[in-house]
Amino acid sequence: MVFTSSLGGSSVPEDSKAGISYSAIFVAAKVAEYLVAPIARLFGYLWNHKNNFENLKNEVKKVEGRRDSVQHSVEDARRNGEEIQNIVKSWLDSVKNTIDEASELINGDDHHQQQQADMKCFKGSCTNLKKRYQHSQKAARLKAGVAGVRKEAGKFKKVSYLTIPEETWMESSNNNNTFEARKYILKNIIDALSNHDVDWVGIYGMGGVGKTTLAKEVVRQSKQDKLFGEIVFLEVYQTPDIKKIQEEIADRLGLEFYEKTDSGRARTV
Repeated sequence: MVFTSSLGGSSVPEDSKAGISYSAIFVAAKVAEYLVAPIARLFGYLWNHKNNFENLKNEVKKVEGRRDSVQHSVEDARRNGEEIQNIVKSWLDSVKNTIDEASELINGDDHHQQQQADMKCFKGSCTNLKKRYQHSQKAARLKAGVAGVRKEAGKFKKVSYLTIPEETWMESSNNNNTFEARKYILKNIIDALSNHDVDWVGIYGMGGVGKTTLAKEVVRQSKQDKLFGEIVFLEVYQTPDIKKIQEEIADRLGLEFYEKTDSGRARTV
């Protein structure tokens, strides 16, 4: 090991000096790393101020076009009596909020730029660098947000779905007194429908005794008890029209037939 000495001083090993030098270089490099990156970002936002706002405006135009297209589909669906998907409603709200925020920033920046242009500046330069940096940074962030909202529109394939209107006769029952005497029969029918081993339940009797009225009460009670996911009530006569029956069931359930045969449509139903 080599030592150096001087009069009146202490000696320091040469390898210790080298270690100190390397440490100093390492610390200086780290300090430079932590300083340069933020400064580079700062000047990047200042330098790209105009481009960031142009990119934001272009992205807003794109999402506005996508919004208009979706809105047209929504209006068509509502005219057809269809219900709008919740995800579509949320997306339209999100688009509105995002466009409002972007427009506020764009208008605010335009106003700021005009103020700067109207001011009498020393040597022609009086730009508020802090505000310019903040606006540019926010424009870049909002541009990414607007693009994200626009891409979300691809997540839903349909904007609406068919709803099944409630039968008017099911809204309320005016036959409470009539059914007091039939509660036992009604209960037996409901119990039978609740049995998973039962596929058919028949109500029979002479004409005019109230079979249809009883059947409607069974449907109403079944809906109230949530026995089935969907219930369709149809009156079928002695000479049934199979195609018409299938079409009525499909209409009540919001289905569309592509099959041309009775058996094919039966499988869909």
